[in-house]
Order: sequence, then C-alpha cells, then structure tokens
Amino acid sequence: MGRAVIISGCPGTGKTTLSSGLASVLNAEIISLGGLVEREGLYSQIDAERDTKVADLNRLVPRVVELIEKTRGNVIVEGHYADIVPSSFVDIVIVLRTHPDVLSNRLKAKGWSERKIRENVQAEILGSCTFNALKAYGSERVYEIDNTNLSNEEVVLVALRIIDEKPGEYRGGVVNWLSLLDVDNQLEKYFY
Repeated sequence: MGRAVIISGCPGTGKTTLSSGLASVLNAEIISLGGLVEREGLYSQIDAERDTKVADLNRLVPRVVELIEKTRGNVIVEGHYADIVPSSFVDIVIVLRTHPDVLSNRLKAKGWSERKIRENVQAEILGSCTFNALKAYGSERVYEIDNTNLSNEEVVLVALRIIDEKPGEYRGGVVNWLSLLDVDNQLEKYFY
C-alpha cells in the first residue's frame, strides 16, 4: 500500500506543476482530485454560478483510498480540497501559498470571472487550505511554501527538503497574508 504526500493550495498556486516535478524525482504516481472527479463523474452537482462541479465526497473518498491502496510506492495527491484523504494514509502535507496580487493575475490569465477570482484570492488571504490541512492532519505533518518569488525548480527543491528534513521554517501557519496586507492597508482591495 502506498503512502501519500498531499499537495494542497488554492487554485492557481501551482499544485499541478509541483506534483509533476515531485513525481519525476520521487518516482511517484499522481492522483489529481479535480481530474479524478471530472474523469470518473464523481460529482454531485454542477454549480453554474461558480462554474464548477461539486465533488461527491461519499464516492470520491473511497475511490481515492482504493487508488492509494493499489499503489506500491509513493503517491502524490493534489487538489485544493486534498484534506479529504484519510489521515492514516498521509505522510506529509505541503500547502502552496502565493501572494494575492500574483494569484489574482494568474487566475485572470486563465479567464476566470471576477467573482471566482475574488473568492479564491480571499480564501488564499485567509489561509483556508492551510486551516483545513491543520484541522485534518495536525501541525506535525503540515508545511507551507510561499512560492511567490520562486521558480518551479526551486519549489520542487524546497518540497523535497520538507519531505526529507521537515524544517521548522516551513511549518503550517508561517505564511500570513492577512497581517501583511493589513500592515500595507491592502485588505480593502480584496474584501469589498
């Protein structure tokens, strides 16, 4: 049975890119939650207002468990709701964090609606993926990477260091956009 490295973060933070880079180094399989939901129809409804499919967790979680159990080696599970993986299967969680200005620009480049961009940038500012990961897996397994000013290769190297060494400077909760934006009087830009 495989053990999972979870790659989480808000949409646009680079989860897929990091997962691919790690998979090639670690010789790991990737389970992309969004891709799995789409490919196998594991959603309960379509939220037209948000232009998204709502994952059916009653079907998705057992399917993810089944896939992890079939894996003999390393497995990377990536998605912004990756905290659904049962704790007993998880070795480490890496949450990607990206400065709200950069994230907003990335999502605009993808052609997302203003509402969808605002909701996801607000979630990034509030650290919702980190909060969910800490709640699901505890502080000993959750780490964050602020990838705002890092190349894709540098993010992979930091992730490998986290997996190997578990350095304290990357513990979950170290990235705090809320405080930074408050000091710079920028919160009104995102919360209106």
